Amino acid sequence: MQHSHPIRRAVFLAPLACALILPTQAALLLNGGFESGLADWTSADQIGSEGGFMVQTGTLSPLNGFDVPAPFEGTTAAMTDAFGPGSHVLYQDFVVPAMVVSASLEFSLFINNGAEDFFDPDTLDFATPELNQQVRVDLMVAALDPFSLDAGDILMILYESNPGDDLVSGYDSFMTDVTALFQARAGETLRLRFAEVDNVNFLNLGVDAVSFNVVIPEPSASLLLTGALGLAAGLRRRRSGG
Repeated sequence: MQHSHPIRRAVFLAPLACALILPTQAALLLNGGFESGLADWTSADQIGSEGGFMVQTGTLSPLNGFDVPAPFEGTTAAMTDAFGPGSHVLYQDFVVPAMVVSASLEFSLFINNGAEDFFDPDTLDFATPELNQQVRVDLMVAALDPFSLDAGDILMILYESNPGDDLVSGYDSFMTDVTALFQARAGETLRLRFAEVDNVNFLNLGVDAVSFNVVIPEPSASLLLTGALGLAAGLRRRRSGG
């Protein structure tokens, strides 16, 4: 009887396991298009702030009635609007899958800055004596303070306005590869945060079409891959005499 050589078996199993890692999408965020309003998101405003994140439809801002573009997709977006200065965040917490093959984050932003420039001190406090007129998007740990800019809380800056940027832009689309971060933080609860602060003049931040594109292996592929890797490890030990 002819027996298959164990080395050939390992060479066969490893490509097969890789082939079975199918593009299964893990739905990490809810209501990323805001078609259900701000449901599943948490909005917070610094004490003393005017306005906040609201539902935007059509081509006018929610409070001031400024001309704005229609939502990027569907009929609804989230947008800040106010009659005075403030600091506002919109966030959603999610759990990183245990095994991630690849992951990216997409979102669309509209920015309408009524000041003469952007100003970016290292704080989201609108009551600071410094000029503070900025927009940022962060991946962070699920910290207790949603306004935190502590280095230990911010895992990745996905967008930040800078002095000299165009005052009006969007809805512009952004995509960031977050594979390495997700693989390093498997199983952890993280937070996606959109933030804007304005103490110079009005600032509208529109957010729409937010989604993670996460590829995870099929369960059968995970088991087969584990078996193949175990077999390969055993062969290496045998060949090394261990």
